Amino acid sequence: MTQADSYPTIDYDANGYDYQQYWEGRDYELWAEDRALRRLVPRLGAYRWFVDLGGAYGRNAGYYLPQADRAVILDYSATNLTNAARRHPEAVTSGRLGLVRCDLNAIPFGDLAFDGAMVVRVLHHLPDVEHALGEMGRIIRGAWLVDVPIKHHLLGLVRGAATGRLRQIRSAEPLVTGATDEKYFNFQLTAVRVRLTGLGFQTRLGASANNFRRWESRVPDQVARYARPLVQGMEAATQGLGKGWLGPSQFVLATRDPASESPYADPDEPFTARMNCPDCRSPLMFDPESAACVGCSRAFPKSGPFWDFV
Repeated sequence: MTQADSYPTIDYDANGYDYQQYWEGRDYELWAEDRALRRLVPRLGAYRWFVDLGGAYGRNAGYYLPQADRAVILDYSATNLTNAARRHPEAVTSGRLGLVRCDLNAIPFGDLAFDGAMVVRVLHHLPDVEHALGEMGRIIRGAWLVDVPIKHHLLGLVRGAATGRLRQIRSAEPLVTGATDEKYFNFQLTAVRVRLTGLGFQTRLGASANNFRRWESRVPDQVARYARPLVQGMEAATQGLGKGWLGPSQFVLATRDPASESPYADPDEPFTARMNCPDCRSPLMFDPESAACVGCSRAFPKSGPFWDFV
């Protein structure tokens, strides 16, 4: 039994859960990631086609929509994609932003379909990160930004030393945490970069983010209000200095060098022209309500604003 078999995919729509609620009261984390993304997304280079892997409700679409001719959000949650359509109605209606529900372990797009990509706040949900990185990487012909949740950040090393788990914290194996029914995975940064290198990408560290995560919840609101500028200044100063070791979120820029040639001749085609069956990789035939695989005859419905491949 593999690790992925041991930890089935979480149902993010269970019990009416809305991921937007997670961000309530997390102003520091939003600020920290905004600072990192504003600097790093432009470093992905030129892209006409962009994919936001596990992009949820389009929280980060503002970083790539101004530059991309077309973009697609892939997410497992129907609630997230419905909210993404509400958040970016003009882009969805015009066809500039596509919404696809799918498992990132079985993506319904052809090889090298996108020039650029990002995957943020996602890897900690993936028990078989080796496979998932390969599946995500195959659809990217240029560069992508990978947010790696590491286990060997400074506080993690201190905790490991205090609990006698330092060897486990430093090992290449993922660290599994969380409640019985919802596990999270934290990784060794080197192991993730080695996997990306094996997929044909060159990697470099971009930023260390959320270096002082959860501090707001540890102090009274009045103290947090006055301390916020100081902590933000510390975050800004350490996003570069802490690359690779300080914070729990390590951003990696992964680039194909040189970028692969696009197999798609028409850059203005709809995003559905770049899709295929996630099971057998055969082409899909689309009508307004569904997509049918010409190889295995599976059918995938259009569900409101998004195509559903789950």
